[in-house]
Amino acid sequence: MADLTFDGVIEHSNLPTARGFSLDVAFFRVPTADTPPPFDGDPPGDSVTDCHTVYKYVDLDADSIDIPGLIPFSIPRESGVYYLQLRAVLYRFHNDKHFAQAEQFFFTRLPLEISPELPSVTLPLEWPDIPLEDLGVYGTVKPKRKLPWPLTWFLR
Repeated sequence: MADLTFDGVIEHSNLPTARGFSLDVAFFRVPTADTPPPFDGDPPGDSVTDCHTVYKYVDLDADSIDIPGLIPFSIPRESGVYYLQLRAVLYRFHNDKHFAQAEQFFFTRLPLEISPELPSVTLPLEWPDIPLEDLGVYGTVKPKRKLPWPLTWFLR
């Protein structure tokens, strides 16, 4: 059970025009502050078991959305030493196609000791400047049929 809250903001830069953005903070608990980063700082997706969504707004019909420059968070947390990872998905539209660009940002220099004395933290997120054409493709999702109006409205 969490005995305190981990408070802070995520300050992003270099985000391109988007139709949506989701952002999660993942925690990797380690025994001591001198423990090296787990998975050499590149954890596979299935190793992420302690993850909290701090922002999610998607409107695929909009030309672009306003994403706040500072995204505040307050996450229940037990005291301890943790490495952090930001897991972000930017929903983009280019050449009449929708793209979901997923990026992970693992803070590997030092783990963070979360305690009652820890002040609010600022986590930086600098979006990589990679053209969509240069990104790897892991698959394509195509709807099988159009949903009726009421279900479409609830899924937005």
